[in-house]
Amino acid sequence: MPPNKNFQRRITILDECFASRTGLFTLERLGDILYERMGFTISRRTIQNDIDYIRGIIEENLSKTSSIDEFTVFVPKLFDGKKTAFRYSDADYALGNQLLSKSDQEQLEETLAILSRYRNRADFDWLDALFPRIETSFNLAHEDYNGLISYQSNRDYVGQPLVGKLYNQLLRKKVLKISYKPFDNLDSYLRIIHPYHLKQYNNRWFLFGLQDDENYKGITNLALDRIQDFTETNENIKKDQIEWGDYFDDMIGVSKNEDDKPIQVKLKFDKKRIKYVLTKPIHGATQKLDVADSDKSTILIEVVPNRELYQTLLSFGKDVRVIEPDLVKEEMRKHAMVLIEYYKI
Repeated sequence: MPPNKNFQRRITILDECFASRTGLFTLERLGDILYERMGFTISRRTIQNDIDYIRGIIEENLSKTSSIDEFTVFVPKLFDGKKTAFRYSDADYALGNQLLSKSDQEQLEETLAILSRYRNRADFDWLDALFPRIETSFNLAHEDYNGLISYQSNRDYVGQPLVGKLYNQLLRKKVLKISYKPFDNLDSYLRIIHPYHLKQYNNRWFLFGLQDDENYKGITNLALDRIQDFTETNENIKKDQIEWGDYFDDMIGVSKNEDDKPIQVKLKFDKKRIKYVLTKPIHGATQKLDVADSDKSTILIEVVPNRELYQTLLSFGKDVRVIEPDLVKEEMRKHAMVLIEYYKI
C-alpha cells in the first residue's frame, strides 16, 4: 500500500469518521464521504484495505502498553440496518493520539534528511528550531540529545492531554459542548464552541473559537486546564472568518475582546535593560525605537491594553517606566501602590 498523498488523505478522512461519536459509517457511506471530500470514487476493496491498515496501526500501539492479546479497535456488531458500520470502540483511538508506526517513523526520518539539506540557507533558519522539537517529540534523536538542548515546558500542565484531542476536533470541524470551570467558579458550566484555533502562551494552551449560546455570542478563548470535559454535537460548524496569522498581531498573550483597539505605548528602559528588549522584543510585530530619544532607550509598541501587557511590564520591575498613555500609566500606578502596601515596614 504506497504511502502517497491520496492514501494519506483517505486515512485521515476515515479516521475522522471512526472517531466521531455521531452517525453510523457503513462502507457505502464511507465511499460517499470519500467521494465528496476527494472528488473521485474510491473502490470498496480500497476502503476495506484502508480499514485493515488503520486497525493494524492501533493494535500495534495498544500492544506496546497492554498485555492483552486481542484488541477491539472497532465497536463489535454495530449495524446500520443490515449493513455493518464502523466506529472506534474508544474515541481516543484516533490516529492523532497514536504513536508513530515503524513505517511512519522511517518516512519522517527520510523527510528530515531531505530538509536538512536546506539548514544552511538564511531563509530556512527556522529549521534549526523545528528539527530538535520534531526529533525529541518522536524519539528520533541520539540518546544523548536531551543533554544538549532544553526547551521551556511544563510537564505537569493539567491541560496537556487535551491538546491532541482538541486538535483532532479542529480537523473534524465539529461543534463542541464544553464543560468549563473557571478558577473563580465553584461549579462548571456548559459552553457551546465552534473551535477554530489552538495557541500556546506562557506554558499554557488556549482554545479559540466562536461561542454561540445563551451566555455569550462571539469569539472567545478557553484555557485547556479549565476544561473539565467535552462532547461533539450534531450542529454544523460556522465558517471561520478570522485570519489567525494576523489575529495576535495587536496583542501580547491571548486576551482580547471584539471591540478592543490597539493603542500606542511608550516605554523608557534602563540603559542596561534596553539591550535585552531590543534583542528579545516585547512585541515583535510593532516594536520600534523612539527616534526622539537621544539615549536610544525608549521603544514604542501598539497593543491592546490587556492583562498580559501589564504582567509583561511588571516583570521588568524598576527597569521600565511607562511614558504614555495615561490609562496605562494609571494601571501601573495601581499595581505599584499594592506592592508598596505589601512591603511596608
